[in-house]
Amino acid sequence: MAIITVSRGSMSGGAKFAERLAQKLAYPCLGREVIVREAERLMSPKHDRPVHPKIGIGAWERLTTDRCLYFAAVQSVLIDACLSGKLVYHGHSGHMLLKGVPAVLKIRLIAPLAMRIDTLMERQGLGYEAARDYIHDIDHERARWTKFVYGVDWMDPLNYDLVINMADFDLETACEMVVTVVNRPPWTNTELLQKKLSDFALACRVKLALAECPDCRTICFNTVAEDGKVEVLAEVAGSGSWLKRSGPTEEKVRAVVEKINGVKQVKVNLHWFAGTDA
Repeated sequence: MAIITVSRGSMSGGAKFAERLAQKLAYPCLGREVIVREAERLMSPKHDRPVHPKIGIGAWERLTTDRCLYFAAVQSVLIDACLSGKLVYHGHSGHMLLKGVPAVLKIRLIAPLAMRIDTLMERQGLGYEAARDYIHDIDHERARWTKFVYGVDWMDPLNYDLVINMADFDLETACEMVVTVVNRPPWTNTELLQKKLSDFALACRVKLALAECPDCRTICFNTVAEDGKVEVLAEVAGSGSWLKRSGPTEEKVRAVVEKINGVKQVKVNLHWFAGTDA
């Protein structure tokens, strides 16, 4: 019983690996595209325009409201898919969305550039230089995006439990290695995993509700939950006392959170500090 995230570079065989691994484990398998599509569907009745990170990092730095709502929705959809305790997810940052959840096996799939170029040339009929440039651009954009959103180096092996070079293993052997790992502790601690998943899912629902609230959505909140007890934290920079007067009060935040199913107790800690004038 485990949540397995597979991070892969373009043309590294990540989707095929994840699907075969899921078959061997009898786990459901989801890709990033499915999670994003479901998150956008979740947001669409409550948001007046499409929200998607492809608008570019520069714009997203300015669109705090959209960014918080988007990631709250994506994280909430992903954790809901994990509640059974069995899932193989492939995308380049699933392990970061589930940071703090135990028994998440974080896998990074790599392959030599030449191997990836050959795969792309065969699949799309591209020339060598076009295929090389395409892979370079995709990898560069993913690295920039992960650094911008999560503050980490996407390619750093320390962010993963297992890094597999697909030049050294065939698909079946690579999958069998992972099957062996997930059948050993700590991945077999189902009781701890279920509790932590439930707590994390509640924290994500709280974060999404706050991101959807018109009075609260100007702030990106951090949320923590344990046994129905929820803590909401945020540090907010303002110009003098203006933002504190116009932003959400702790009472407003508490009122939003208390309506969420599963919440038994709420603690709100909004730390206001002086920022620079616009």
